[in-house]
Amino acid sequence: MELALIVNPAAGGGRVRRRWPRLEQELRRRGVRWQAFWTEGAGHATVLAKAASQEGYDAVVAVGGDGTLNEVVNGAVGTGVPVGLIPLGTGIDFSRTAGLPRSPKDALDVILAGRVRHVDLGVVNDRYFCNVAGTGFDATVADRVNRFGSKSGGIVPYLKAVFQTLFTYRNTPFRISVDDRVFEVRSLLMAVANGRYYGGGFMICPDAELADGRFDVCIVGDIDKLSTVLLLPRVVKGGHRGHPKVTFVRGRRIKVEGPPELRIQADGELVGHLPAYFEIKQAALPMLLP
Repeated sequence: MELALIVNPAAGGGRVRRRWPRLEQELRRRGVRWQAFWTEGAGHATVLAKAASQEGYDAVVAVGGDGTLNEVVNGAVGTGVPVGLIPLGTGIDFSRTAGLPRSPKDALDVILAGRVRHVDLGVVNDRYFCNVAGTGFDATVADRVNRFGSKSGGIVPYLKAVFQTLFTYRNTPFRISVDDRVFEVRSLLMAVANGRYYGGGFMICPDAELADGRFDVCIVGDIDKLSTVLLLPRVVKGGHRGHPKVTFVRGRRIKVEGPPELRIQADGELVGHLPAYFEIKQAALPMLLP
C-alpha cells in the first residue's frame, strides 16, 4: 500500500505540525511507502487530493481535522481511491461516529489494515460533506471557530465560541422541506447529519448512520438564551431527544429557505449562504475505517 498523506499543518491550532515528527517516525519504522503533501491554505487540500487520486496512490489520507477531511473528500470523490483519516484537528467529530481511534498510531493501524467501507456523502449547494452540515446558530459558531482558531481540540473552542455568539445571535424564521414534509419555524438552528457528532463532541443526531442512505435532520426551535444554555449539556450525550422545541426527521432531499445573509456550514467549513439544497449520495465514498 502506497499512501498520499494530505497534511494540514495549521489544523488543531498547529497540533498537526507539532506531532508530525512522531507520525513520520512511525511511518518509517513500519516501512510504509508514503508521500506527504502539505497544504498552504484554504482549498489546497482539495487540489492535492484530486491530483494524488489520479497518480496511482492506493489511498489518500487526511492528516488534520474535519475541515481537512472535507477538503480531501471533495478532491477524491468519484475517483474510486479510498480515503483515510488521521484525526488531529480541532474538530474530530466524523471519527467519533466512524469509530476511529484518537491516537495517530492507532489510526494508522486502521489505514494499514486496508478495510474499505463505503459511506454516504451529503451534497449542499454542490459541496460534498461526510459528517454534518447546517445553518443558523451553529454556522455562526463555526465561522467564529475558523476565524479565531484554537490550540486545543475537542469541545472547548466550540463552547467558547457558543457563549461568545449567544449574546448577539437572534433566532431566524426558516422554511424547511424534508422530502415531502414542510416545516415553517422560527429556529435557533437546523442540522443535516450523516454522522452523529459536531462542534467538537455534541451528539446532535444520536441515531445518524454513515451508510443508511438518508439524512437525520435536527431542528431546534425558538428557544431563548437561558434555554439554550440549559440544553447544551443534554446535547453532548444526545439527551435533547424529547425536548418540546426539538424536532427530528429523516429524509434524502432537504431545502432550507431563510434570510440570505445566513451562512451554511459543512463539516465545520463555511460553504455559502441560504437558500440551501441538501441531497444524499448513498455509498459514494470508499473509506479506510474500522
